[in-house]
Amino acid sequence: MNKEFKTIEEQIEILKERNLIINEEKAKEIFKDNSYYYLINGYKDLFLNKNSEEEKYIEGATLEEIFALYKFDSEIRSAFLKYILKIERRMDTYIAYEFSKQYGEQNYLVVSNFNNNSKITDLKIKSLVADINSNINTQRKNGNEMLKHYMAQYGYIPLWVLIRIITFGQISKFYDLMKQQDQNRVAKKFGIREKELKTYIHNLAIIRNICAHDEKLYDIRLKNTIMQNDIHTNLNLLLQNGQYAKGFKDLFSIVIILKVLLNEEEFKEFYDIVINEIKKLENKIKSIEFSEILNKMGFVRDYENLINDMK
Repeated sequence: MNKEFKTIEEQIEILKERNLIINEEKAKEIFKDNSYYYLINGYKDLFLNKNSEEEKYIEGATLEEIFALYKFDSEIRSAFLKYILKIERRMDTYIAYEFSKQYGEQNYLVVSNFNNNSKITDLKIKSLVADINSNINTQRKNGNEMLKHYMAQYGYIPLWVLIRIITFGQISKFYDLMKQQDQNRVAKKFGIREKELKTYIHNLAIIRNICAHDEKLYDIRLKNTIMQNDIHTNLNLLLQNGQYAKGFKDLFSIVIILKVLLNEEEFKEFYDIVINEIKKLENKIKSIEFSEILNKMGFVRDYENLINDMK
């Protein structure tokens, strides 16, 4: 059954009937440039009356509050993406250097140079190699001059060139399938263990895709839990009643990852942006306790001072 098309005016009336406070002129401006479906369905939940059998908004909830949360999510996506890209470039460099140092810069498609100690990992390696080859062929067909130059000049594409055109997801898989001693050498450059880096890079790849495709970010819940580290201990973000507290699978866990992988200056720049956006949002939210939004993000109430405690 097809969903019936509704005009902006009809959409506004539906929201008013559901107890949402709306300034019609502002609403028309909002819906003119923003998808009703993505804005309302993506960001309405905190403003809904949980005791109502029908979809109704809590008393005092406004469209402008929902839009403020929507805009906030957009702004922090940009910040997360910018600084994840810094880590991605660093990861590219470290992997290309360590792998090429061990096996030569043209042997990244040789299965035996990876951790092929089981049928499952062997299949994963062959799948990754096939994906990389497919990526190379696509890039060459699309006229990537750099790839064409190296193929014409040397007959192969060095890993340090290739790794700039494969996806962060493929980089994550590449690292995951490297031999443990090679993983260790890369992880050591970040000052952590290879098991931690595997999870960090996997989760960052997911967040990168969310940011790149303008998907909802602030209330993300990840499948892979990051390992408890000194930051969790300093912030008292520990297990509670056998369940992980904040900072393990939520957005704040990504903040912790960035704290570990970025240098001090980069992290301060990033966190200053996030704090500024949180403050701007807090000034616009009136109908609900702002702590509800912070909880969804995995932040504690004293979010401004967190950077001082993340030593």
